[in-house]
Amino acid sequence: MLYSLIITICAINAPDRCQVYEQPMEHGSAMPIMAFVEAQGILAQWLEQHPGYKLAHWRLEPGQGS
Repeated sequence: MLYSLIITICAINAPDRCQVYEQPMEHGSAMPIMAFVEAQGILAQWLEQHPGYKLAHWRLEPGQGS
């Protein structure tokens, strides 16, 4: 099953300014726990590359090809 990572991020200097992004997961997994582990790495990398933002919420949803 393929998953999409849905993240809500907010600007640190304007916490009421939030955006929602959908990131298709690169690797499909038959086990949801593997998608969960992969998502954590993607989130950590995204936050490292965007220091002016904080993570408000995230979730996995079945994506295309599920």
